[in-house]
Amino acid sequence: MQTLQFKWHKIARAIAIVFFTGILFTACKKNQDLSQEQSLDNDLTGQKAATSAMALEQLVPANANKEAMALGFTETSETDFEKGAKKNIVEIAIANPHFSSLVAAVVKTGLATALSNEEAKLTVFAPTDDAFAQLPVPFNNAANIAGITSAANISFLKSVLLYHVLGTKVKANQIANGPSSAITIKAAGTANDNTIYFSKTFGFIKVNGSSDVIFANIKASNGVIHVINKVLIFPTKTIADIAVADTSNFSILVAALAKASLVSVFTGSGDFTVFAPTNTAFAQLPAPFNSKANINSITNPTQIAALANILKYHVVSSRNFAWDLGIFRKVTTLAAAPNNKITTILGYNSGFVKGGANNMYSKIAPADLLATNGVIQVIDKVLLPQ
Repeated sequence: MQTLQFKWHKIARAIAIVFFTGILFTACKKNQDLSQEQSLDNDLTGQKAATSAMALEQLVPANANKEAMALGFTETSETDFEKGAKKNIVEIAIANPHFSSLVAAVVKTGLATALSNEEAKLTVFAPTDDAFAQLPVPFNNAANIAGITSAANISFLKSVLLYHVLGTKVKANQIANGPSSAITIKAAGTANDNTIYFSKTFGFIKVNGSSDVIFANIKASNGVIHVINKVLIFPTKTIADIAVADTSNFSILVAALAKASLVSVFTGSGDFTVFAPTNTAFAQLPAPFNSKANINSITNPTQIAALANILKYHVVSSRNFAWDLGIFRKVTTLAAAPNNKITTILGYNSGFVKGGANNMYSKIAPADLLATNGVIQVIDKVLLPQ
């Protein structure tokens, strides 16, 4: 069994070669492309990307390897985990000291019998104790979980656990390269709240954009376990809900969407990626597009149409997490053709995006805000078509 699929130092070298080959190839294009590449260098570090540690940091998920090793999940553990195939999923979790919070949650929610079923063939994305520790009380450790008495909290916790389980056995190498998704055994509530999303690039797998598979393919008698470093929380809000609630960052964006009659696009079902400019990003534009008050006062139909096209230029009709964005990938937006493509660069916990008329790349931070109808990538510049 190949529990850690890669030699980390080799993959880091391979990623660096691919990344810098792309830069060298781009440098051979016309002067405009050269200036765009230089703007990326400035945006990353203010220096040449070829000498930038930050550029590699965006691409090489070294922390995932360190995290796995710190928890004792290493290639030398392979024999022990092969023996684990004689145990079911619950027995393996009980035997591992890093799953005490997970075990407490399984017991508290009455799922131990279902996850021990020898007739089942399950896939469990198993959060470590460190992953649970990132949650608020009372979900943050085994003792607090064991002490939960609220029926609402127990019900929520059960739904969260079921959101980590697939009803079929799926090994890491069976997860497709690029973006993909799977339906969990959680009962469906709002749209897509029982779906998890995979981003697999250079062999590294992220779930819902935020959680890393730090150790894969622990065999159990009734399935397989993949260790993850963040608890997966199913989405309950639409893209519009998230934007409307965050007035400190998105009040101008919401005003612009309302003025352009586009709010309804992001309140229903769908699978969108929205590169969402912050209020600070809009403030860099000329009037009347630079403030909520100015946008609200627009009456000129030509300006409203231009605003609508700019907003559509920030929207892609599929989910793209940061780890899906490719290297200098041309992505088609909802804006009017032919000037409807943006350029994206992946990052393991962030990323970069640029419009045709932008001189510099915008950094995505924070990345991968999961919604029921897509994902939000927060950016610090408004993207402008050529």
